[in-house]
Amino acid sequence: MAEDSAAVKSILKELGASDPKIVLDAIKRNRKDGNQKTFKALLETLGKTDEPTVESAIIEFLFDLKDSSATPELIRVLEENSLEFYNSFLVAAFWQSKLDGSDHLSLFVRHAIKGDYMVCLEALTVIENFDSAFSESELQSYSLDLTEAIEEEKNSDKKALLESLKEVIDKLPIEGE
Repeated sequence: MAEDSAAVKSILKELGASDPKIVLDAIKRNRKDGNQKTFKALLETLGKTDEPTVESAIIEFLFDLKDSSATPELIRVLEENSLEFYNSFLVAAFWQSKLDGSDHLSLFVRHAIKGDYMVCLEALTVIENFDSAFSESELQSYSLDLTEAIEEEKNSDKKALLESLKEVIDKLPIEGE
């Protein structure tokens, strides 16, 4: 395994600093000198911080990712639900940064169903932007899951979003057609 550069070591150290100014500087430098290791540390910082400026800077960073290598880490965090409070932002990062999450349709449908209104809205937006074809059986399964979720949903606004999501799922292209 390659040794981390001095810049990466510095970013990793400074993301854990108690001074928000130092952390904010590390977030800025992460754009130029960061890698997958610093991106993971950035997400860990998001989960630990109670500083609004740091939280805001990390979310802004997520919405302007320049590299699709961030996708696996975002998926891992969403799968583990380890930053649940930030799920709407993590999901939104896919459409905001134009990341392809189409291989993880099930994850977005699951978060739409189980998440709050904002998570559902962001998942709907991500799925609406998919440019892939899916297996018919997969789409039918998600459609059934959504029908069940719609019946069980008590919040009328979220119910409307789930209905919209079901329409989008029902119109996604089927492989081979």
